[in-house]
Amino acid sequence: MAEPIRIDMAAPDGDAIRETARNGGHLELHDSNRPDVAPIVLDDFLMAVIRGEVS
Repeated sequence: MAEPIRIDMAAPDGDAIRETARNGGHLELHDSNRPDVAPIVLDDFLMAVIRGEVS
């Protein structure tokens, strides 16, 4: 399994999010302003929901 694309929600990279949603893969959302909060990993199922493949 490929490593997830890390997205810092303090300064999100919209292009990286859209590319990952289009091409498949996982996102790991974290907040550099809140290191005490665990990251959220968007797996295959959640990415399919984002792409509109699951209703």
